[in-house]
Amino acid sequence: MSSVDVAIIGAGPYGLSIAAHLANQKIEHRIFGKPMQFWEQIAEAADKRFLKSYCFGTNLSTPTPGYTFSDYNTPRNLETFEPCSMSNFAAYGRWFQENQVPWVEPVDVVTVKLQNGKFALSLSNGEDLVAKQVIVATGLASFANVPRVFSSVTPSRVTHTSNISEFSSFKGRRLAVLGAGQSALEAAVLLHEADAQPTLLVRERSISWHTRVQTRRNLWRRLRSPITGLGTGPKAWALTRFPRAMHRMPDSFRTRFVKTHLPAEGAWWLRERFDNKVPVQLGTEVIEAQDTCCGVALTVRDANRQSTRQMTVDHVVAGSGYTVDVDRLKFLDEELRAKIGRLERSPKLNSTFESTVPGLRFVGASSAMSFGPLFRFVVGADYTARTIAKQLASRGPGKNDARLL
Repeated sequence: MSSVDVAIIGAGPYGLSIAAHLANQKIEHRIFGKPMQFWEQIAEAADKRFLKSYCFGTNLSTPTPGYTFSDYNTPRNLETFEPCSMSNFAAYGRWFQENQVPWVEPVDVVTVKLQNGKFALSLSNGEDLVAKQVIVATGLASFANVPRVFSSVTPSRVTHTSNISEFSSFKGRRLAVLGAGQSALEAAVLLHEADAQPTLLVRERSISWHTRVQTRRNLWRRLRSPITGLGTGPKAWALTRFPRAMHRMPDSFRTRFVKTHLPAEGAWWLRERFDNKVPVQLGTEVIEAQDTCCGVALTVRDANRQSTRQMTVDHVVAGSGYTVDVDRLKFLDEELRAKIGRLERSPKLNSTFESTVPGLRFVGASSAMSFGPLFRFVVGADYTARTIAKQLASRGPGKNDARLL
């Protein structure tokens, strides 16, 4: 059985960034997963899918200069501020991987077990190995949230927005799209443009849209509302400038802040494709869902909470976000999962992203409850990669040719 000092599970923005920094420190590691798989799936479902974040806020991180999103886009005459297409971002990630982390192994990790203080991994290609350290960088793929009200509906009739493989496959079908955030709004637009018949169901009484940010601004405006990789304003500036500060806050304050910061809203560039095109029912909540012979029967309660009505659709699309839950990471052995301390359902992490199981780290969205909302987004990858690489390098043993194996 082979062994390695560090195993990185996941080859998205966080996993690739960490691998690049470990390589720079000559720390022995292996990284597993198809590069940018989650983002490629999102991009391939339809054209005209765009990032909500700024291009400069979606950089992968490496100590080597010349590998930002703008470095990729500029010579190709592509957008460098906003909006940037999902397919373009996925292509940037693959370019980064090919040039900075060419040793990625595009195989899945099937199981991880705790064994004599180390981690036993089984891979989809049949290989078994032992790692001293494991970094879980699987992103959002396991955490798509579908409301419990649909638990009794045939799974093939309910799809999370991130799991749609092709919007055009819904042509001519009646759909209920749930949510008021970017993913729900964009899904409703793409379904409409694919000649489907979507109706957006929104619990709130209105839909919020953010306005376009002007890049040319006077000094007062720049000071009052600085532009950052997390958005604009003093809070965004503080979160990006002092990424460790939230970790030092009381757990109760931080978890509440993570849940409420950046409420659901749509991007300015999507609005003209949405207004007066997609039917919307505001102030509505689905309280019951059942299979019928011809679709899904929904019982919808109006905002006044005093009346309900029925509607039947062919399919339900859930734009209901993501909920981090350690127990949904099925590749982690059940006994191992039981040893992981939690903040609600997320792993509780120390200042170097290590869980209560020594040697087991979680990054990206899985770290947000411990580190704050910055780490729900790609912009948090730089601090994460630098912090972990510095910590592992300080241990001394295990440094070797990082591209071995």
